[in-house]
Amino acid sequence: MPGPGTKKGMPLINSRLILRFGTYTFFSGLAALVNFSSRFLYEMIPGVNFLFAVTLAYISGMIVNFISSKWIVFASAQTGKTKREAVKFIFIALLGLIATVIVSDTCLHILKSYGLPEMVTQNLVGIESQFNTLAHLTGMAVGLVANFLGHELVSFKETGMWTKFKNKYGSEKE
Repeated sequence: MPGPGTKKGMPLINSRLILRFGTYTFFSGLAALVNFSSRFLYEMIPGVNFLFAVTLAYISGMIVNFISSKWIVFASAQTGKTKREAVKFIFIALLGLIATVIVSDTCLHILKSYGLPEMVTQNLVGIESQFNTLAHLTGMAVGLVANFLGHELVSFKETGMWTKFKNKYGSEKE
C-alpha cells in the first residue's frame, strides 16, 4: 500500500523529478539541435575554428534552453525573478560550457590520437569531420547532465545567493 506522498508506490518527488528531467531533456534536445546545427554555420565564417564554433553554438543553444526552461520545464514564468534566474542560469550554463568544451576537446584529441590509422590515411578530411562531430556530441551529452543538475539545484530555486551578491555588490532592484 502506498504511503503518504507517493503515487502508486513511487515517491511523488521522484516522479516529478523524472518528469521534469524528461521535459528538460526534450527541450534541451531542441536547444541541442540549435547548438549542433549552428556549429556548422559558424565554422563557415572565415577565421572561426572548431572550438570557437562549439562555443558560439553552445551560446545559441543556451538562449533556446533558458527560454524553454524558465517558461516550461521549471514553470518559473510568473516568479518575477527573471534577472536573478538569468544570472544563475548563465553561471550554470558557463560551467556547462566549460565541461562541454573540455570534453569535446579531450574527445577530439583522443579520436585523432587513437583513431584507426588506415582510415585516417585514406580520407583525412572526412575522418576529421566525423571526429569533430563525435567529439562535439560527446561534449554535449556531458553538458546536458551537468546543466540539468545545476538548473534543478540552483537556477530556478531560491538559494539566497542572489541576496548575498546584491548585498555585497550593490542594492540594484531586479
